[in-house]
Amino acid sequence: MASPLEWSAEVTPYSADQMYTITIAERVSSVLSLIGTTIIILTFILDSNFHKPINRMVFYAAWGNIASNIGTLISTDGLRLGVNGPLCQFQAMMVQW
Repeated sequence: MASPLEWSAEVTPYSADQMYTITIAERVSSVLSLIGTTIIILTFILDSNFHKPINRMVFYAAWGNIASNIGTLISTDGLRLGVNGPLCQFQAMMVQW
């Protein structure tokens, strides 16, 4: 079994550099999405013109997006530390929530 801090061919067909690139892209995308959801939530809370049913749906969906983004910010760290470990389990809960 590979060390919990590095990937091997047994775990993934990608090289370590490719996994690092995927992790960076995933985290950058998650941060941009979190910025967007923050703007959505603040706009809904601060401007009463947005208190319409369709905007309310987007407001609630933004909270689910935050949970999913927390999971994607964890990226591959949850897997590397073990699928039965608390970080991986928390990540799975956030993505499924």
